[in-house]
Amino acid sequence: MLYLHNILGGVWFVEENFAANYFPLIASFLTKPEAMFGKPRNASSEQEPTEDNALLFASLKNGAYQISEYGGWSPPEDAPKNSVAIMNINGAITKYDQECGPSGMLTKANLLNRCYNENNIKAIVLNIDSGGGEGMGCRIMQEAINSRNKPVVAFCNDFVASAAYGIASCCDKIVANSNVCRIGSVGTYMTIVDTSEYYAKMGIKLIDIYASKSTDKNQEFHKALQGDTEPLKKVCDTYNENFISSIANARVGVINEDQGKWATGKMFFAPEAMDIGMIDEIDTFENVLNYFNT
Repeated sequence: MLYLHNILGGVWFVEENFAANYFPLIASFLTKPEAMFGKPRNASSEQEPTEDNALLFASLKNGAYQISEYGGWSPPEDAPKNSVAIMNINGAITKYDQECGPSGMLTKANLLNRCYNENNIKAIVLNIDSGGGEGMGCRIMQEAINSRNKPVVAFCNDFVASAAYGIASCCDKIVANSNVCRIGSVGTYMTIVDTSEYYAKMGIKLIDIYASKSTDKNQEFHKALQGDTEPLKKVCDTYNENFISSIANARVGVINEDQGKWATGKMFFAPEAMDIGMIDEIDTFENVLNYFNT
């Protein structure tokens, strides 16, 4: 499950329809948190997958080696010689591991660095199917990819938006899986929650007491609750400019120099995304693996 403080106050690079799919889960977490906790997933608790869900995406004949979600049952260190490591980035992108869900970008970055250190791994393919997520998670993976010592290719598996595209943009090549693969939503937004009525119905009144010199503390948040969203909009603008710049720098000479063509939050189908330099090719996963066998 996403961390509560990040849900309610974090800066997000995410496509809105994708985010909306999480709203029922978030609402349940806010009202009945005890029902949302299961056994946390991590490397030590990972079990070897069954035939139904093991290596669904990887083709062993082309040297693909699937890295498991937490690197437990299938770690980079066990890769055979001349392997192409496959790492999945699916669902919501978060900085930390999700309870009973996908690993966070800190874990993914660690796995990526372990792949760099293995001589048996000659290249890495990021299999991405995500509508985006936390800005901090995106930055962590961008930094990890930028420190690569071997090829890293992003394979866009149907839907790659916002933070997910920010991650893909830093790779050596971006390949979409079909003409109807959707790519884009480069933008930033923030959601805050006014819980005053909720607590009032419970008979709870919150009283905030600040130090005498803390005159500016939390002012952006309080002003937004009062209807003035401009201070928080400036926060979003700062994150957004940094986000857009990271993509422009990563794709310099390839992506359209007119940021108005791709940095407004719009989604594109793969052919249009390729026309403006957001991706490089439209191809199959099998052919992507063959890139490294020549």
